[in-house]
Amino acid sequence: MRRLLLALVPLSCLAASPEAVAQDLDATIADALANAPALAAAKADEAAAKARLDRAKAESNPLLRVEGSVGTGRIDNGGFFGITADDTTPLSLQGTAEMPLYAGGRISAAIDQARGGAKIAGFQTEQTRLQTIVRAIAAYAEVLTARKLDERYAQLVNELAEVERQAGLRFQAGEISNSELAQAKARKAEADAGKAHAEGRLASAESAFERLTGKPAGDLAPLPDLPRTPPTLDEALDLARASNPSLRQAKAAVDVAKAGVRAAKAEGMPQIGAYAEAAHVRDQFFPDYRADSYSVGIRGRWTIFAGGRVATQTRAANAGLDGSEARLRQADQALTGMVIDAWSGLATANRMVEATHLQTAAADEALRGRKLESQTGSVPVLAVLDAEREAIAAQAALLEANGRRLVAAWQLNALTGNIEQ
Repeated sequence: MRRLLLALVPLSCLAASPEAVAQDLDATIADALANAPALAAAKADEAAAKARLDRAKAESNPLLRVEGSVGTGRIDNGGFFGITADDTTPLSLQGTAEMPLYAGGRISAAIDQARGGAKIAGFQTEQTRLQTIVRAIAAYAEVLTARKLDERYAQLVNELAEVERQAGLRFQAGEISNSELAQAKARKAEADAGKAHAEGRLASAESAFERLTGKPAGDLAPLPDLPRTPPTLDEALDLARASNPSLRQAKAAVDVAKAGVRAAKAEGMPQIGAYAEAAHVRDQFFPDYRADSYSVGIRGRWTIFAGGRVATQTRAANAGLDGSEARLRQADQALTGMVIDAWSGLATANRMVEATHLQTAAADEALRGRKLESQTGSVPVLAVLDAEREAIAAQAALLEANGRRLVAAWQLNALTGNIEQ
């Protein structure tokens, strides 16, 4: 029994401790979205815009207002009407209920403006979310690339350190010339420089990753497969014009400007509302004065002449509408250019991945050949290291090409609003 328990201890420890699982891209994106201050600010702006919309809608609701005052004082009418001076406690209480019946379009225009503002804020939140996702993918790919390069350069440095040591021994024994020793030292110095550059790149990549996600970069899973992208450029452009948050922001801004024109024109229209009032008054004009009253009816207000205020405000609103429409055209043109660039960038990245695959395969084959030739003594060791350096460069190009292709695909989907995360 004791041996059985001892045998089970490691298994129970393993069951109690969660296995170390490499973090994947989806988890990185989720961390970035949860940690992004810009996204939190955009969501707060969106909440404020929705509150302003509710405030604008509330203008069409009834309004109940109560006003009152109470104090102490003295009234002396100089004996008028035989009323003698006396101390008083003036009291006034009034309740008013109002209901707008016709506002000349002011309320509906304000609601449309606030609704457009809420849409703009929502589109800004979506745009920030998409940008954060693309940045997270770029940071993820950069860490993987930098780690692989650092690993390969560390291997190259160790190999060249041994080559340099052996070259020094062979030079002392008179087997090689001073120039061959210098070549070995030059290769080692070059590898050290490459290792230093790789270390700096890795430190920068991991720092950027932690700033973006709020967590250090642990073990990361390999790059995932490419997401689905629009099959044709025309389809990508159609999707972008229908779903891109920046373009939809510009369209909503035009709607807000149109509502602004209606609001400006409404300032010259009459306003009509129903009301009900009740009042309770004591000691206001002479001691023991009492008055209770109520009234119901309709109130109206119409500014017949405003000295040009309405006209100038309308001209300003029309100019704002022209500007919004121009910015919409500009946004459409800019989006078209960005989608075309992203589409071309993805196509280029696909070709680069294919080319670097061939380059890597050729460099690996050349390295294997150089190692076999070195074993037979037909080529020096430095030739093998040169081949290994070329293989490292080819592998680095392949890693970067894969990362760029993944980022390009996600960037294209971000422009078309085609990211579900």
